[in-house]
Amino acid sequence: MTLRRRLVVAVAGLLAVMAVVFVGVALTQRAFLIAQLDERLGSFTADGRALVAVANRAEAGNGAAADLLTDVYVGVQLANGRLVTVLVPDARPGLMPVLLGNERGAGPVTRAVAGGGERIRLVEAPLNGQRAVVVGLSMADVEAASVRLMLSLGLAWLVVAAIAALVGYWVSRYGLRPIAHLTAAAEHVTASGGALVQVDPGDPRTEAGRLGSAFNAMVYTTAAGQEQLRRFVADASHELRTPLTTLRGYSSLYAQGGLATEEQVADAMSRINAEASRMGRIVDDLLDLTTLGDGSALDLRPLDLGPVLEDLAADLRIREPRREVSVRRDPAVVAQADADRVRQALTALVANAVKYSADGTPIVLAAERRGSFVRVEVVDRGRGIPAAELPRVFERFYRAQDGTGPTAGGRGAARGSGLGLAIVAAIISAHGGRYGVTSTPGDGSTFWIELAGVPARA
Repeated sequence: MTLRRRLVVAVAGLLAVMAVVFVGVALTQRAFLIAQLDERLGSFTADGRALVAVANRAEAGNGAAADLLTDVYVGVQLANGRLVTVLVPDARPGLMPVLLGNERGAGPVTRAVAGGGERIRLVEAPLNGQRAVVVGLSMADVEAASVRLMLSLGLAWLVVAAIAALVGYWVSRYGLRPIAHLTAAAEHVTASGGALVQVDPGDPRTEAGRLGSAFNAMVYTTAAGQEQLRRFVADASHELRTPLTTLRGYSSLYAQGGLATEEQVADAMSRINAEASRMGRIVDDLLDLTTLGDGSALDLRPLDLGPVLEDLAADLRIREPRREVSVRRDPAVVAQADADRVRQALTALVANAVKYSADGTPIVLAAERRGSFVRVEVVDRGRGIPAAELPRVFERFYRAQDGTGPTAGGRGAARGSGLGLAIVAAIISAHGGRYGVTSTPGDGSTFWIELAGVPARA
């Protein structure tokens, strides 16, 4: 059962219960008023002869007697069944009951009045012989009060029903209808395999509005993630295709006897080993990206980045003796970080700078304190990166379109896994830090990271 149908059933049930309660109240009130009439009738018939005497005096014009029986009908039923009227209220001169012959001993009963128009509540009590006194009170006031109560309760029920209908419409329009739209949109997303479907979120101050906004964000994120996954799979397949082709080629060549000499076999084995190592590096980098999804696996401790940069610079001077490598750092550049992971990220940035800059061009490693952060920069004087490519250089397997990006040109570019900068981004993100790059084509690039700083230890 849908929420809208449940709401309709609940409101209908509430109105039905209210209707039953209102009818019960009206019937109870009517029974109470009739009981009051019966109580008065019982007091009049306690002494039938005295009642008839008082009625005769009232009819004769006795004021005191008339005041006692102002609204009372008094009659005497003879032995032959004929009813003789003794007293009729001045306000209701036509108050003459129509007897059915079964009133004697039956207690208070309701009968019609001759001529119609109203009813009378009466009781018949025995007199001497076969005669009986008939005492009655008009039901007009009781029925009028009952009608007024029923009309009041009916009007109250209609007001409540109208309010319930308005509330139901309001809930349906601003609560259930958006949820129904969200349900339809979710079903469409499921049926289409993750299509980018957006809904009108409505008023953001309502739960349905916030739910719509969250749904849009979720669908957008899911679609973006699926697109990124498809691109990632395509790029990974592309990266692995080349070494696999090399492996198949040399194995087929060997199987067909194309490697006749030991030198040819040794060269083929060397190339196969190199390509297998490259595939291993790609797989290792993919595993790193998988494990760096959050910071739960990090060992965060105060880390002085100055010595780390000095060590990287020393290693680079050994590998690149013709390249000028300099370090600029503030005295206190201590960050809250995982030493191994940060060293891995900085090593990747240095390797990227070496790979995509010409031999002999300088590289600068810099660290400085900026407020609550420690900023580290790796500056090279390579070809630089076009502005249009900058937002994507940290994506997995990204390749610049014009050949000037991170994987084009430079020594060893063809041997990289294409995941170095992506791993840097994952490491810094797991630390809750920031990363980025500024570059000018023809003038080099500056890759930077920022980590949460801590006071330096004495």
